[in-house]
Amino acid sequence: MDVSLYEQLQLFAQELYRNLSPEILHKFAKDVGFVRRTSKYSGKDLVSLCVWLSQDVASASLTQLCSTLEATTDILISPQGLNERFNPAAVQLLHDILTELLQKKITAQPAISGVHTEHFRRIRVLDSTVFQLPDTFAGKYAGAGGSAHKAGVKIQFECDLLSGNVLHLHVGEGKENDQVYGSQCINSLEEGDVRIGDLGYFSLEDFRAISEKEAYFLSRLKLNTRVYYKNPNPEIFRNGTIKKHSEYIQMDLEQLLDTLQPGETKELLDVYVGMYEKLPVRVIVYRLTEQQLRNREKDMAKKEKKKGITYKERSKRLSAINQYCTNIPAEYVEASQIHNFYSLRWQIEILFKTWKSLFSIHVCKEVKLERLECHIYGQLIRILICSSTMYQMRDSLLRKRKKELSEYKAMYMIKDYLPLLYEAIQQDVDQLIRILLRLYALLEKNGRKSHRYEKKTVFDILGVVYERSKRKKKSA
Repeated sequence: MDVSLYEQLQLFAQELYRNLSPEILHKFAKDVGFVRRTSKYSGKDLVSLCVWLSQDVASASLTQLCSTLEATTDILISPQGLNERFNPAAVQLLHDILTELLQKKITAQPAISGVHTEHFRRIRVLDSTVFQLPDTFAGKYAGAGGSAHKAGVKIQFECDLLSGNVLHLHVGEGKENDQVYGSQCINSLEEGDVRIGDLGYFSLEDFRAISEKEAYFLSRLKLNTRVYYKNPNPEIFRNGTIKKHSEYIQMDLEQLLDTLQPGETKELLDVYVGMYEKLPVRVIVYRLTEQQLRNREKDMAKKEKKKGITYKERSKRLSAINQYCTNIPAEYVEASQIHNFYSLRWQIEILFKTWKSLFSIHVCKEVKLERLECHIYGQLIRILICSSTMYQMRDSLLRKRKKELSEYKAMYMIKDYLPLLYEAIQQDVDQLIRILLRLYALLEKNGRKSHRYEKKTVFDILGVVYERSKRKKKSA
């Protein structure tokens, strides 16, 4: 046995047990008033049902949930009794457990290192996922679109791609504004951090604040954002000062488009963005290939039909380019690498995909509000356990075997192991370590990332040294 691997998994197992053992869950339950007297249905049983045993708390029947609970924990309770236990104290219990896990940072692993990582403390990716709810929940969870009768949940999520550490996690209404939330997260930025966000978080004021913290940002540039360069021959007043209206000249992006070939990247040097307070940035323009443009035109046509909108001709023409703005120095990330570096943002999209396809966090029917919230917080704890295990295994496989783990494959394999992890955590740390070692062997054998169509992976983009797997050619 690899002693250092055993020691690494032992530390992780101890952390899991310390935060999720029956004893600590009982303490949480007493603190929030979920358990006031001796009861056959305790705090650990609520966590067992909502986290370890079922992902259908908001969609399965109460009778089914009672059956699942009895078969695994030997707790016999009626559907009515179970429904009564989905109450504000139950929601608070699961909320507090999730908060504690985030604060203890059980997801944190040593940051992976590569060519690009030496310049950055953290590579932070911020995004949100939204899902609709039955209209009966509109009172607390108003959906997007302005209708008073539509309901939806939006979950804001920010993590560090280098360590897997979850930095922000917030459950709110579907109508909540991404840019407002993004501004609130700036306080936690530290020198050397990079934040990557999509256009929903675009804010020149935020970019200025990030720069003042000696941190970095990378974002797509909105089409209506004006790009300027300094006028080499401005108009001068008699006293020698520059006439303000002539200090900068706005660039013509449509004219620039005509100078680029499909697939070509160009950096605009010494430019500024913003109408009033000019912000010095690097602007990188990438012209889409013909296939990429056709795909984007199809997406725009779908949006026009679905949302009843009509894009302006200028917007359609400029859709042939991607514009990025950043304050990352060119010696850290060259212009030709910016498009790939921005694509790191898709890692959070992969995580959101697992939330829905593997954990069914978005699936619910008309149930009581507290039962819905127990489902959401229970699944977020479940996801956090799986993702923390995934990052732990990713780190171990890279350091021990120089292998790159597939995040998606790992998440569904770890999810399959949740019943075994649940049984182990009811016993002791040694049993938990044995299950984690089994899981490591499974992931080492079947969890490697496949490299299709020469598409760059996270490790490729960050310049991490690893043993690249080769696809076997099919025999004729």
